[in-house]
Amino acid sequence: MPSRQTFGLLPPDTEFAMYLALVPFALVFCIGVYLRFRAAGLARLLINAPSGIGCALGRLLQYGFGQRRVAQRPRGWPHLAIFYGFLTLLFGSVMVAADWDVFQPLGSRILLGTPYLYLETLLDALGLVFVAGLSVALIWRLLKLPGISQDQRPLQWQFLLLGTGLLYMGVTGFLLEGLRLTLTPVPWADWSFVGYALTGTLRSLGVTENDQNIYVILWWSHALVAFSLIAALPYSALLHALAAPANLMLHSGRPQLGLDTPFDLRQIAADGNFDVKAGVATLADFSQVQRFVLMACTDCGRCDDACPGVASGTVLSPRRLVQGLRARQLANAAATDLLASGTVSAEAVWACTTCGACVTACPVFIQPVDYIVPMRRELLTRQQADKRQIELLGNLGRNFNPYGLPAANRAQLAAELAASNHTS
Repeated sequence: MPSRQTFGLLPPDTEFAMYLALVPFALVFCIGVYLRFRAAGLARLLINAPSGIGCALGRLLQYGFGQRRVAQRPRGWPHLAIFYGFLTLLFGSVMVAADWDVFQPLGSRILLGTPYLYLETLLDALGLVFVAGLSVALIWRLLKLPGISQDQRPLQWQFLLLGTGLLYMGVTGFLLEGLRLTLTPVPWADWSFVGYALTGTLRSLGVTENDQNIYVILWWSHALVAFSLIAALPYSALLHALAAPANLMLHSGRPQLGLDTPFDLRQIAADGNFDVKAGVATLADFSQVQRFVLMACTDCGRCDDACPGVASGTVLSPRRLVQGLRARQLANAAATDLLASGTVSAEAVWACTTCGACVTACPVFIQPVDYIVPMRRELLTRQQADKRQIELLGNLGRNFNPYGLPAANRAQLAAELAASNHTS
């Protein structure tokens, strides 16, 4: 009967040695997750998610596992290939571990017969999709690299290095399958169609049943690269893979219809405490959830593509702003003055139109406006506004429009605008 021989070509104590080798990598991973998320209070935040935990799970399924916003973009298909290919291969690895380490000691197996053969074909098919998506993504990033600004290059090199590691895992996975079928031929080999196709090439290169050491060396390199990627997750550009699912549950993905108020004058008058802070100058001044959100950024640039400030040539870049804040967060520089240090420029803060286009474009629901508006208020408290900006704010306060037109003529102005649009 067709079955999976997991450690058949490896030395007797390989399984124990593998789990022993995994321990330090897993420890590094767990420490990283703890350090990144310890102050977020995720459990409480998820319970109080917009529209309840049911809607939060729905957003996770639709925009996380369904990748809805990624799929809407023509350039999104490599990410879809990587995402679904990786999930399928991860599922296959879990099934192999369960079959060998859980069911086999109990005298049973789950990877047997026709279901096992179907799984082998599925893993080969999605493995090819995974390798293709990674190859295209790496080529695209390499072509894009010369035009990337200097401040973004380290992150792009991280993506390239991590993507190369994932590609190595995909390619060596197929080579291991081909070697296994070459060294121990089985009647059902053609179900693993990629590995079976490689057997002819391997035999033509002189690989025979006596070359088991090649398999062992390649197997360990595959395992160690996988362990290294796991350990790197909380410390690298792949951090978004952990933070983004939670952020999808914490936010609705829609721009706010109105701005929040930094304080309530009635409450201040009642308490008699006039020591209030209207703006935000450091990361420590933002809420826990706002600081957590920064770790979900994928640096994809979709916010820049949608931003009218970027399109009109201003210094504003929602992507660069969020990435700058993210870098400060990961460097534990929560007390750094964001405006005085140049992490965020006053010109970028004032260039934002608060239209929310970046929010509706972001695949993981980050809201750059939530960071820009509080820093804009901070600039006002520091009296860092030019004459034009002061006039605009004065018009809004007195006449409820930026042009200074009498508030009594608001209905007339709306009718004139409607007539003008109808004529045009």
